[in-house]
Amino acid sequence: MESFRRTRVDKVAEAVRAMVLSGGIPTGSYLPAEREMVARYGVSRMTVRRALRYLAKEGLIEVVPHRGYRLLPPKAVSSATAGMVAYILAQAGPSERWDRTHEQILAAFNRELLPRGRRVLAVGAKGAAPSRVMEEAKASGAEGVALDTSRIEFVEAAVAARLPCVVVDASVEAPGTDVVIQDNFNGARKAAEFLLLRGCRRIGWVGPMRGNAHARERFAGARSALAEAGMDFAPGLMAEVPHGDIGKAAGAVSAMLSAAGRPDGLVCMWLESALGAARALRAAGMEPGREVEIVAWATEREYRELLAPEFIGGSVPATAVWRPEEMAALALERLDARAKNPFGPPVRLDVRMRLLEPAAAEAVLRGGSASAAEAALREKTAPAADA
Repeated sequence: MESFRRTRVDKVAEAVRAMVLSGGIPTGSYLPAEREMVARYGVSRMTVRRALRYLAKEGLIEVVPHRGYRLLPPKAVSSATAGMVAYILAQAGPSERWDRTHEQILAAFNRELLPRGRRVLAVGAKGAAPSRVMEEAKASGAEGVALDTSRIEFVEAAVAARLPCVVVDASVEAPGTDVVIQDNFNGARKAAEFLLLRGCRRIGWVGPMRGNAHARERFAGARSALAEAGMDFAPGLMAEVPHGDIGKAAGAVSAMLSAAGRPDGLVCMWLESALGAARALRAAGMEPGREVEIVAWATEREYRELLAPEFIGGSVPATAVWRPEEMAALALERLDARAKNPFGPPVRLDVRMRLLEPAAAEAVLRGGSASAAEAALREKTAPAADA
């Protein structure tokens, strides 16, 4: 099946990974130079670089400018999950590049598994028969599957193949199926509550409202916060734009700004929606965070690398932030539990969302985590104790 076809990049990455995991290179040491690997594996320098970049995304090595690639130390782990895990993304074809979020989840699985001498098998299953996908995964050594899909036939195929499975970053109604997903409802609820606390009263929505669990739950969460305040999204200020389209988000916000009764707050629960909103505001001569508040949604890495740079010289918007590493760790715990008790009750675990307010941006951008930034901000704003 095409989803398991091994490219030259895959083969080089696998060879280097095996060399590292066998103890052939001490922690902190540098890998052989690119030219040595070109000669050793009989491939081009570009192929070697792509393989090494992939291993860097996994968290196995790091790029040191002008020095090379250095082996990172393993992290301490306690999970008993054994064997290879197949991460199956049903919306991507075998040869298609995965989107940014799913690449981060894949890398997070590898960061959890590699220190244990195990790895994740990435499978793009679009257009493939679920039963065939599971057969190939099992034949490739997978002892569990993380299913990134809401299609119940994939769950049924995993059960038929007697593979422990967990659904990640999606939701599916299937008996006995564990789900690990972003806490969409509470993250969006916190976002809307932030706007209300800032005094916003004409609040708009920019992004999907239906079609999958993320859209439904985020829209419902934001709306529940408004309902408790006796409000709803203002008429004419709900723009259902597709996930991932900055241009359409910008166009929708531009239309809101040109109409009577423009918004004073925007709930943008996808990164691209927030970027589009910011660009539309600037095009209208408005500074985001002044005339119109924005609340965004991103992984911690996206917050640092994509969202914050958009607001250089200004205020980074409040953002609901989550970590793919937490999702991967929870998913592996559920696979371990499911392997031990296949008939246990199903569990849904929500990956915690942290609302980073603009004042916390500096701490995160200096390299701290979102949780550390929250703690620092609480300490900074806490009232002084009585002498």
